[in-house]
Formats: sequence, C-alpha cells, structure tokens
Amino acid sequence: MRFHPGTILASPDAQAIFESGEIDPQELLRHHVLGEWDEAMEEDLIEASEKAIRDGGAVVSTWQVSGYTIWIRTDAGRETTIIDVPLDS
Repeated sequence: MRFHPGTILASPDAQAIFESGEIDPQELLRHHVLGEWDEAMEEDLIEASEKAIRDGGAVVSTWQVSGYTIWIRTDAGRETTIIDVPLDS
C-alpha cells in the first residue's frame, strides 16, 4: 500500500452497483491504494494523485468498469475514502 485509505464509504449509487455483483469494490480499492491507475484515467489526474501520494493531498482515481464510471477519493488527511458514481454514469 502506498497510502492508508482510512474509513471506506460508498455512496448509495455505488453500493447498489456493488450489491449487483457486477463490480468488486475491494479490487478497485486495492488498485487505488497501490497507485495502479486505470488506463482510461486522465493523465493530469494521475499526475495530481501521484503528487498527492508523495507530498500530501487528496488522492483521486477513476475507473471505467462494466459500463460505469467509478470515482474513488481519499482525503488529504487519509481519514476517509469515498467511492462514488457520477450522475452521468
């Protein structure tokens, strides 16, 4: 692990997708805390998250899985990680 995720929370929309069994949230979280970014993730977001891991700051990753976009955000204090689905997914 490159950083600690803190308490892990999922939005109701993300939770519904996970409960359907289409996406394994543990796998996405594993990649997130290891800094193994989705190849569809924008380069500027990768650079910002790498800097945040090194220097402090919020770490954000996005994932394109099973037709959904999943966002994972760990706050700068490493107290909370939130998994969410944007409204347009």
